[in-house]
Amino acid sequence: MQRIYRVGGGSGPHPLAIRDAAQVLTAGGLILTPTETVYGIGVAIGAYASSGDEAPAPATGYGRIFTLKRRDVRQTVPWLVASERDLDAFGVDVPEGVHVLARAFWPGALTLIVKASDRVPRFMRAADGTVALRASASPVVQALVRACGSPLAVTSANTHGAPAPASFAQVEARILAGVDAAIDAGETVCHDASTIVSLLDGELDIIRQGALSAADIESALASCSVSYRKVH
Repeated sequence: MQRIYRVGGGSGPHPLAIRDAAQVLTAGGLILTPTETVYGIGVAIGAYASSGDEAPAPATGYGRIFTLKRRDVRQTVPWLVASERDLDAFGVDVPEGVHVLARAFWPGALTLIVKASDRVPRFMRAADGTVALRASASPVVQALVRACGSPLAVTSANTHGAPAPASFAQVEARILAGVDAAIDAGETVCHDASTIVSLLDGELDIIRQGALSAADIESALASCSVSYRKVH
């Protein structure tokens, strides 16, 4: 039976809600969770780390992400990680500029594209061998990552092409019905998706403009004298 946990207040999420949601995740289940940007649906990476090169079956928690979003399974799902250290755990040849941005904006609304390490299953890598990483400022996400002992693969909780929900009330009924557990924290803080940035090969590519502006990104890089070429 699906459970919905309502959390809030300044003291952070209730430990029992996190414990129960983490049990669902480590068993391979799919949950709905708030981030500081929008609500997302996701799984624990640790539950799928031994899956090999092939994507898990459609009936698994990971497979249901794509069924619910009505999105091509060949598309990848961003990872929510614990800290800047995970850039080098799950990425290789990470540019110094990426670390500069992580130190400036993590935890926060910035997703960073890096070349994936061998610890990233092949089905979770983009066609160019990269993975998208973010350390979320959401206390719920931070607690779940700690409780699961692994990153989470989380994407916005909406039908592909529809607006991403910035509150639990905005989550589509069929999305909510399709998860194994849900955490309701009311409205998110940012109400906007994360900004997605790549610095591969010294080229600054702002793939998606979100909660952080291009000016924010360029200012942080300039403050540490990071050289780059702008793609756009």
